[in-house]
Amino acid sequence: MKVLVVDDEKVTRMALIDAIAECGNYRIAEASDAEEAWQQISGPALPPMMVCCDIRMPGMSGLELLQKVRAHPGCKDLPFVLVSMVNDAAAIQEAVQLGVSGYLVKPFSHQDARKRLSKLLSLANSKTMERPTLTMARLKLPPDRYRAYLSGMQNQIGHLLAELAEGAKPKAPPSEGARQKMNSLQANCATLGLWRAQQLLSRGVSEDCSSSQAGEYLDEIRQHLHQQLFSQD
Repeated sequence: MKVLVVDDEKVTRMALIDAIAECGNYRIAEASDAEEAWQQISGPALPPMMVCCDIRMPGMSGLELLQKVRAHPGCKDLPFVLVSMVNDAAAIQEAVQLGVSGYLVKPFSHQDARKRLSKLLSLANSKTMERPTLTMARLKLPPDRYRAYLSGMQNQIGHLLAELAEGAKPKAPPSEGARQKMNSLQANCATLGLWRAQQLLSRGVSEDCSSSQAGEYLDEIRQHLHQQLFSQD
């Protein structure tokens, strides 16, 4: 699962990256300004599951980036964490009104950052899918049947990844057959409450998505399903 760290100060970026890395197996991307971050959030690349962004940066501020995210239909619910100074109380109040998910206050210790980020990442993870216990209750599925569905989807994605890898033109869009299979998987994800997987597959079947981008989306979904198959919930 991808987390985006945005800060114009490299030292702060590295401190946050280290803290996030200790919280779990996350793909961590970084950006040195809000414009670069916005391209990663709204562009065709694999979207982050959470953004951790400094408030005060040259050019577009963290608050302005948060405002853009909340105004964009495709990412308006993206978990967004702001990093502020102690004297940024007014900015934090504005961020709360904009729908910020949480914040870190600088200067912070590594231990404090890790503890706070762990809670925020758990919140972000909860927005990627419905809790399995709720899904099983809603669909009246026993645990073994639910896991069989996840395992079957994981196998389908593996076959799709192999099919996309065989294509000679990674920048070309996926074949019509691959799109149909992704559409079918998208419907299954909707049924099973796999919200992030559904979102990624929706991107994968869009006209402007390349085979390599679709493969990146599918690879994250496969890893997420693998993690879910071995979870205790």
